[in-house]
Amino acid sequence: MASTSRWLLLPERNHNYLKKVDYIIVGQGIAGTFLSWFLMKNGKTFFVIDDKKESSASNVAAGIIHPITGRRIVKTWMADTLLPFAHNAYQAIETHFNQKIFHPLPVLELLSSVKEYNDWITRSEELSSYIESSDVGSVYDDVLNQAFKKIIIKQSSWIDIGTLLRCFRNYFLKKNILLEEKFDINLLKLTDERVEYKNNSSEKIIFCEGVEALKNPFWRHLPFIPAKGEMLTIRAEMKLDHIINRKIYILPIGENLFKVGSTYTWKFQNELPSSEAKDFLVTQIKSILGIPFEIIEHKAAIRPTVKNRRPFLGLHQQHKQVAIFNGLGTKGCLLAPYFANHLTDFLIGKGDLMDEVNVGMLAK
Repeated sequence: MASTSRWLLLPERNHNYLKKVDYIIVGQGIAGTFLSWFLMKNGKTFFVIDDKKESSASNVAAGIIHPITGRRIVKTWMADTLLPFAHNAYQAIETHFNQKIFHPLPVLELLSSVKEYNDWITRSEELSSYIESSDVGSVYDDVLNQAFKKIIIKQSSWIDIGTLLRCFRNYFLKKNILLEEKFDINLLKLTDERVEYKNNSSEKIIFCEGVEALKNPFWRHLPFIPAKGEMLTIRAEMKLDHIINRKIYILPIGENLFKVGSTYTWKFQNELPSSEAKDFLVTQIKSILGIPFEIIEHKAAIRPTVKNRRPFLGLHQQHKQVAIFNGLGTKGCLLAPYFANHLTDFLIGKGDLMDEVNVGMLAK
């Protein structure tokens, strides 16, 4: 394990002039936002440090929740537990802020071959609670190119992440518990039992900083696999009541606008949008849509993915004042609510962390 620098450790000193909170949260993406929600619900105090990076993975993500995972056509890990928990959490936040955030919307899977269809049918029994129909017929034939078969997936949805993050950010600003700047680890000071950052003191600091964890001396030993993802926003004259999925997704967000993505690039030079990804997405759109479309926006971000798609939660092995909530990858909107609550329960002494997500288990 990579060790942290000795200069981070300071002797105890007078804390009377410091503003004391229970926790400092670094990052206000989907992870940090949900962690703050559950800490708040448990009566804990905190402040958040976030520089509002527009190209962060949370800000760029489409926010789709899909109960079935990829080409393997298997139920998403813990889907039966995660889905109802996420639904309840999003609806509670909607009520709290009086804002629409959670949008239930079925997925229309477009299958291109007999093999694909047979693969789905083979798994239909184990996926029966999520497959609404395995033979849809002619739906959207006026706007979609012909597909061999169409399957409808239920219990799927999309989350308006922009509205979610904005509601919390405005709340934090109003309460004066948000420091809008880039976190500077050189200003972090650890004592035996507490953490100091500028004029703030807390029991623990929790890093929810996404891909920035790769530069963090506390966490750069973790096996993150950064993946660049790119998406487009397009305009087209069509009405969809489903999320279209075939190699890419086409997500209706209103007013004839659609989010389209996403790409996966494992080797990249920067986080800027690329012409290669744009060309790929355009080619895929043309293979799906039989009508004209206009590109409105092109965005890119780096995702903090993990090989086994399990998030990282827990305490640093040497410095128990330092914690992490990260590694949500492409399933952030599904994983964040449950595991933010799971980490909160652990922090306040209500239970242990699952072995599958506990960073402490990586050293064993």
